Amino acid sequence: MRPKPGDPLLESIPGPMPGFGSFDSYSDALIAACPKILSMPNATMGPVQAQDAQLRWRISREYCAWLYYTPDHKYEMSMLTDQSLPDDLDRRKSCVLPSVVDDRRYPADSLKYVFALHNHPYASTLSDNDIYSIVSKGLTHGFEVETRGGKVQLSVVAFFSNSNDLAKPRCDGFFQYIPLKSQLLKWSNTPTGWRCQQTGVVKWLTETEFHVEKKLVPCQSSRGDAP
Repeated sequence: MRPKPGDPLLESIPGPMPGFGSFDSYSDALIAACPKILSMPNATMGPVQAQDAQLRWRISREYCAWLYYTPDHKYEMSMLTDQSLPDDLDRRKSCVLPSVVDDRRYPADSLKYVFALHNHPYASTLSDNDIYSIVSKGLTHGFEVETRGGKVQLSVVAFFSNSNDLAKPRCDGFFQYIPLKSQLLKWSNTPTGWRCQQTGVVKWLTETEFHVEKKLVPCQSSRGDAP
């Protein structure tokens, strides 16, 4: 989904994504969303040392979607969009996630927003814009939702792949920021399962300014807040 040329950015996005399915757990939904988003055209650059990395960067795109919780106690994903902010110097990629999901099966105020999903063309950490954006979304929707399985905290997720197969890239992991915990996490898809490492803590100086304190430690539990 994207606005027509000359139109303003989309303020809502339809849901659910056809063929994606619905899930009883957010972990299963995240694992399914990763290859779905990374398989979109030019969603990943592959290894950063590739000889044609500069060309791959120019044509790469970010796609974003909401993972949301329905009154039927299911996790579903909205349609994808690749609408972005202009960057004449092509220094960064972005995807502007609409504020709300338009799922006409349910009343608008019955949906619960859980994960703001997108891809990073290469395995880069979350940007300042990612952090500001999810905090803004939290001020709109709340930073924690009640589900049948307990409370789930809002976060932003950026999937990445280091695979050389750009047509069918492997899901190698994702970066995550959880505002309520101030944690920056990196989840890696390893041969022995998902591994979580905390990479930093976001320290807010004012309502609009923050800095990241680097802190490389294992996640507090083996399960953490994702797969």
